[in-house]
Amino acid sequence: ARATGGDLPAPPPQAAAVSAKLAARIRAEIAHDGFMPFPRFMELALYAPGLGYYSGGSVKLGPEGDFVTAPEISPLFGRALAAQVAQLVELDCASVLELGAGTGRLAADVLETLARSGRLPERYCILEVSAELRGRQLATLRTRVPALLERIVWLDRLPQRFRGTIVG
Repeated sequence: ARATGGDLPAPPPQAAAVSAKLAARIRAEIAHDGFMPFPRFMELALYAPGLGYYSGGSVKLGPEGDFVTAPEISPLFGRALAAQVAQLVELDCASVLELGAGTGRLAADVLETLARSGRLPERYCILEVSAELRGRQLATLRTRVPALLERIVWLDRLPQRFRGTIVG
């Protein structure tokens, strides 16, 4: 594959085609409006339906993806985090809000550990704007913690008020 800059390989043809469509959409919006604020650019780059990085269908997380996070490597990070969350649940911080839960593995690891310790939060909220990632999270959680699904809530935006533990 032809290098695109430095030592980076060219993306596969399908990824390049998606990128070209996204770039055309961004250019068209700029041409129509004359200006695009940076937050809008990032919203399109990351979440444009079917085209954005987190909504375009390719695997992003894990060994087959672009990057690997601690929860994808081992459940140890989730277990360690659950120990801290358990202490906060005991202090009446009865909700957890995870920002961008990726594949849902961290949520599953935390909830499994908290269930074993008998210190579950009342609600486990996940702020996720990507419908594709929500689907992956739901599949993971349905497999790993099916009995806890009624405690899990997906949010499209930050709540106006929140009392609990925020994981980001």
